[in-house]
Amino acid sequence: MNWTISVILICVLLAIFTIWIEYRRDNRSRLAWRILASIIAIVALACIALPITYLTETKTTGDNDAVLLTENYSADSISHAGYKMIFTTDKAIKKAYPKATLLSNIQDINNIHPAIKQLHILGYGLDEYELQQLNHIPVIYNAPSIPAGISAINWPGQLKAGELLQVQGSYNNTLSQPVKLLLKGLNTSMDSVNIPAGKSTSFELATLPKVTGRVAYTFLALNGKDTLEKGSVPVTIEAAKPIKILLLSASPDFETKFLKNWLGQNGYVVASRAAISKDKTSQDFVNMEKEQLDHLSAALLNKFDVVVGDLSTLKSLSPAENAALKQQVDQNGLGIVIRADSSGKATSWLQNDFGVNTVSAKTAAVPLLLQGQKNKTAPLSVDPTYIADRNNIQNLVFDNQNHILAATTLSGQGKLVFTTLRNTYTWMLAGSNNDYSALWSLLINKAARKLPPAANWAVTSPIAGVNEPVTAQLQSSATPVQITIDHAVVSPVQNALTAYEWNYNYWPQIAGWHQINSNEKNSFWWYAYPKNNWNMLRNSKKIADTKKYSDNRNAITTVTKQIHQKVPIEVSKMYFYLLLLACITFLWVEKKLLA
Repeated sequence: MNWTISVILICVLLAIFTIWIEYRRDNRSRLAWRILASIIAIVALACIALPITYLTETKTTGDNDAVLLTENYSADSISHAGYKMIFTTDKAIKKAYPKATLLSNIQDINNIHPAIKQLHILGYGLDEYELQQLNHIPVIYNAPSIPAGISAINWPGQLKAGELLQVQGSYNNTLSQPVKLLLKGLNTSMDSVNIPAGKSTSFELATLPKVTGRVAYTFLALNGKDTLEKGSVPVTIEAAKPIKILLLSASPDFETKFLKNWLGQNGYVVASRAAISKDKTSQDFVNMEKEQLDHLSAALLNKFDVVVGDLSTLKSLSPAENAALKQQVDQNGLGIVIRADSSGKATSWLQNDFGVNTVSAKTAAVPLLLQGQKNKTAPLSVDPTYIADRNNIQNLVFDNQNHILAATTLSGQGKLVFTTLRNTYTWMLAGSNNDYSALWSLLINKAARKLPPAANWAVTSPIAGVNEPVTAQLQSSATPVQITIDHAVVSPVQNALTAYEWNYNYWPQIAGWHQINSNEKNSFWWYAYPKNNWNMLRNSKKIADTKKYSDNRNAITTVTKQIHQKVPIEVSKMYFYLLLLACITFLWVEKKLLA
């Protein structure tokens, strides 16, 4: 029930009660006047509680321009322009510039001053949700220069255990000294990088989370001991489900043996098949029950997430096995890691997207660079065989001359990973266990079968802050029955163009993690940032949003021509106070002196 209806109902009940009281009085003289005075008093009381307006024609000229002061405004620009109407919603600005009118929110500009012709915004500008409250008032905005500090930043909000957290962005250093960017977790420095003095450049910070669950790392920008910027980096780290891997090899070898042992020690489910003779195979199983691996069928392959095999072995599969393998990759998302070998020049769907070049050079030990890693690995002996760079592949591993040694591409619903590395086990023999783990984790995770989630949640607000509107977006094939955020039921708004998409608006009251529960019985966690987080990033976004709003509204230039328009004008409450006082005075005098 809104305020207007509530006031009307209360006044109607009060009027009925007052009339009944007057009828009960023994003295019936001046009854009609008493009832009339009571009704007029109640009506006046209602008019005081409710805004009473009327339409009138007014003239708008250049004098109807107003200015809105926001953070980092220039006081000189106010005095030179000579604005008559100056507003702000910031108490600190009101204190520094007393002539400004303090508004409780942006909507007051329309409610209190509806005849404003156009609005000049000074400073960093407004958030997107505040701009929507302007109700299409034309805006003139001269955007200031990009503020010093973070201008853009990004990181994955959800990770699987064992995946690398990468924080990437841009920093504008306007100081004459370098700025240190630091990523911290549990009061421990995870990674850092220096931004040169007077430079605007991109950066990357990375760490491998050691825990699972919800973690909020801390980003700091430091100039000596001074903290220039501070922000939370919230991440949800899911415990990795065991990936099921099928190893296929033409014969037992060290590469397969070491890989099988490493997979088993790291919790993977492994089945291995190696040919011993023409009609005999060796089969091993780690962390799983035995299966019959003599013949690869669709039912068998559906039990695995990744197949790792030599190219020659995969090419030698029977037509039925090859068809089952291709079906599982294209239709069910099975991944394959293909190890290149001297398998001849016969074409195969497994290699169609990967061209291989061989140079006349001897095998050499060189350090490698893996995707997502900043530091190079220990040297590894590699064959002079490289993958040709193409537009439809994603490069994963390089040598020191940028030759591609591993790459991936899509094949229907699944992925193919192709690598020319054939003796990575020598890293284990040399004690470079971390490099071996990083390489095979990368190749397997890129290839592994991805299961589509039953419901996909996302928070579309870039920096969801306290006491600011946050939009949570659900993509689901099923219509949601009930959604709660922090145990409060919220109502969805279905996307008119995308039937499987629903939006939920919420205003978080406290900083930290918040939980969304859906009827699919799964939870999604998102993070509300404190007010002092990512200040420069917020200011950069305000500038961009306000500039976009101003450009789209085609602001009207100041002219002296008078324009006639009808605007609502609120009736002064003073008239109703005087009317109420007169009626109450009459009722008091009538009862005390005339009874």
